[in-house]
Amino acid sequence: MQKNYYCQLKRSEKKKVQEQYKKEYAHSDFQNRLIRLAVYSAIGVLFSIFLIVYSIVTKEYVVSNLLVAIPLFIAAIVFMVGRQYAKLQVLNKIALKQKN
Repeated sequence: MQKNYYCQLKRSEKKKVQEQYKKEYAHSDFQNRLIRLAVYSAIGVLFSIFLIVYSIVTKEYVVSNLLVAIPLFIAAIVFMVGRQYAKLQVLNKIALKQKN
């Protein structure tokens, strides 16, 4: 199985694969999980930014707020990257099916 087959496709071929993805996974459990991951990561990023700004503005408990905000920000970024990776794997499977 080629890992990066989808990435090597031309723009028009990628659009076809994405349309096929939308048809197959429109209201699936997988798509709901991807949306949930996007929401969690957005909330995590926003809350960590709020904590960092709050600790800088008030200058109280700076270390404790930063010790919470930085891992939360990293976890949110990992969720975003993981979401994209999972979607890319599914798109790659669809592209390989269409190839054969």
